[in-house]
Amino acid sequence: MALSKSVTLKNNFGEFTTFPNAYIRVERVTNTKELCRANVTTYKELAGIPVSADTYEFALDLDGGNSIKQAYEYLKTLDEFAGATDC
Repeated sequence: MALSKSVTLKNNFGEFTTFPNAYIRVERVTNTKELCRANVTTYKELAGIPVSADTYEFALDLDGGNSIKQAYEYLKTLDEFAGATDC
């Protein structure tokens, strides 16, 4: 499971680059009974080079099943992932 969408990122020189087919993957999920932490990497494209990595935290639903699936569902609620499609 992963997400796909157009992503625009700012580099260290203040320039913006758009990756029209960015591939967004939850690389790792760690959790306690209350909190889930997802490490997310954005790739230039499927099988492309990584262009960013971030960590997101959200409340874990103990009855919600797979924590990786919950991470993807949480990401899709965030503005920065609006319009992302499952792939």
